[in-house]
Amino acid sequence: MRRRDFIAWLPLALSGCGTPGGMLGSGGREPSLQGLSAQLKLPDMDSMLAQQRLMQELMDSPDLPAWHAQREKMALAVGDRTFQRGFDRVFDSMTIALATLGSRVNNMERASGYITASIPDLGPARTQALQREGLRQYAQVKGYPTGIVDRKGEGFELDVGAASSAMARGMAGLTLTLTRQGPGQTKVKLRFDNVYYPELVNEYYNAVWAAVDKQMFLDSALD
Repeated sequence: MRRRDFIAWLPLALSGCGTPGGMLGSGGREPSLQGLSAQLKLPDMDSMLAQQRLMQELMDSPDLPAWHAQREKMALAVGDRTFQRGFDRVFDSMTIALATLGSRVNNMERASGYITASIPDLGPARTQALQREGLRQYAQVKGYPTGIVDRKGEGFELDVGAASSAMARGMAGLTLTLTRQGPGQTKVKLRFDNVYYPELVNEYYNAVWAAVDKQMFLDSALD
C-alpha cells in the first residue's frame, strides 16, 4: 500500500472501529492518532515499503554477482565426483541416497544418466537459519536495513524471511548427471537449481555426498 493510499484509507478505517459514540473513548474524548495506531497495530510505513521493495527485488533478481562467483568455484571443487563403480550401481545408490534425504525424484532416465529431484531436507531449524542468513546478506548488499528481515509481520507488515523461504523452497531443486567413464568407473555431476546463497549450497553438497557415500558403502556388498 502506497503512503498516500494509506493516508486516504486511515480515516475510513478509524470511523469503523465501532466503539459506542463512534471513535470516542470511555471519557467521551477522541483518542489521539498515536493511541489509535497502537490499538490498530498500524505498521511503520517506511519499513513496510522497504519490505515490499526487497521482496520485489528478490523475485526479479535473487542472485548476487559475488554469490554466483562463489558457486562457480564450489561447483569446480566439490560438484563433480568420480566413483570406482559401475554405472548401474552408482545410479541406484544415488536414487536411494536422495530418498533418505527426503528428496522427491521428479525425473529419472537411466539411459541418459539424468536425475532431477527436489531439494534435500536439512531440517527446518537449519534451513531457516541459513535462508535468513542469506537474506540478511542480500538485503545489506542491496542497501536495505538488515533488521527488516527479522520483523515478524505484525499488523500489515510482511514477514520477509518466511515469505522468501517459502518462495525459495518451492523453486529449488537439484540435478544429477551420470556419465560412464568405463566398465567400473562413473562420473557424477551434481548441481542445485535456484539456490543462490553459497553457504546453503555448500550444506546441500555436504548432505548429498555424505548420503551417497553411506549408500555406496552399504551397496558395496552387492557388487
